[in-house]
Amino acid sequence: MPVDYRRYPVNWKEISLRIREREHWRCKFCGAAHGQPNPLTGSRVILTVAHLGTPHPDGTPGDKHDKYDVRDENLAALCQRCHLLYDIDEHRANAAVTRRRKFIQAGNRELL
Repeated sequence: MPVDYRRYPVNWKEISLRIREREHWRCKFCGAAHGQPNPLTGSRVILTVAHLGTPHPDGTPGDKHDKYDVRDENLAALCQRCHLLYDIDEHRANAAVTRRRKFIQAGNRELL
């Protein structure tokens, strides 16, 4: 899915590049190398940069949806698989909402 850069700081591309370089172009979680076959899936690895929702130094909780929180400790270069798994609960919840909306739009009133 393409990135909506309007939700990110104007220098996001530079920040993203810096984080991927910091991780030596490897996934921080599984070590898969950018541009190479993923050792588990065989698909070509494209590194993404994930917002982790790391707590702030003062103890306040982090928010992985805050795309302007670009602290180094809040960002990690991840392969597509690890990024998806990191956000899996949100993906499942969003999919359920979408399925329900489409079900209702199709003229159904209740889920059986």
